Amino acid sequence: MGISVLLSTYNGEKYLNQQLDSLFSQTYEIFEIIARDDGSQDKTLEILRSYNIKIIDSKENLGAKGSFGALLEYAVQNNASEYFMFCDQDDVWDSNKIEKTLAKMHDIEKSLPDSPILVNTDLKVVDEELKVLDNSMWNYQQINPKLNTLNRLLIQNTITGCTVMINKKLAQISLQIPDEALMHDWWIGLVASKFGRIEYIHDSTIQYRQHTGNNVGAKRFSYVNIIKNILKKRFSIFFNGNLHKKHLAKNIEQARAFLSIYKENLGEVDIQVLEDLATIESKSFWQKRKILLRHKLLKQGLINNILLFLRI
Repeated sequence: MGISVLLSTYNGEKYLNQQLDSLFSQTYEIFEIIARDDGSQDKTLEILRSYNIKIIDSKENLGAKGSFGALLEYAVQNNASEYFMFCDQDDVWDSNKIEKTLAKMHDIEKSLPDSPILVNTDLKVVDEELKVLDNSMWNYQQINPKLNTLNRLLIQNTITGCTVMINKKLAQISLQIPDEALMHDWWIGLVASKFGRIEYIHDSTIQYRQHTGNNVGAKRFSYVNIIKNILKKRFSIFFNGNLHKKHLAKNIEQARAFLSIYKENLGEVDIQVLEDLATIESKSFWQKRKILLRHKLLKQGLINNILLFLRI
């Protein structure tokens, strides 16, 4: 059964060769690379064409979410692959990344043969020169991958797209990724949490490069940094009305889209969770906090939740 590795690029000439070389050094070899360039102005396309990969036509800049969404849609419609992986242009994959992730996928499918499945892994956080900053991004950001139920993922994503493998069933029901989705990996994680299974591998399978051009990146969790940030802003995050309105706004929009698309397939409890989050901005001070507590719409970590309850 084949695997499609979906690679989105944008002005990635600096690190792209290293990433592609790591793909062609995989211990598991039954896969294809499908690339989409998002409007690069450097030598990215020239580098892509120098490798034996499929490059799909692209005439507009869609951003990371849109580009990966287009890649997944193309792969599902035009390829016979049973599994799909997302690949950033600037990381380096461990040589056994595909093999290890696929083995986990097969283990899950033995007991859940007809389920939509997502497998994700930890990451090794490195700097521009691949010097290790932390052997575990989950440790680096204080993330517990077990907290991946729908209510928790609505508030905080725990899934990093470049570590993910999904099966075809999950890919099919995740399409099309709406504009309201925060990111492609976040959206697919929400779908998997409700209609399938999310599993994880504790091992790091990728060197996750941090540099000034990162679209998202990893920020180290630190109580000291949080306190410094609060003091720097002179507590304005607690009392600025505009910040109150903006906080969680994108999460709320994503929840509304999820409810709109999947409502007919959801149970009453899930519909209530999504409806309450979708309308939380219209609620009173205490009603907002009651909704968060009732449905356990929480972030990870005490400080993060204190800030959540103060800001909403």
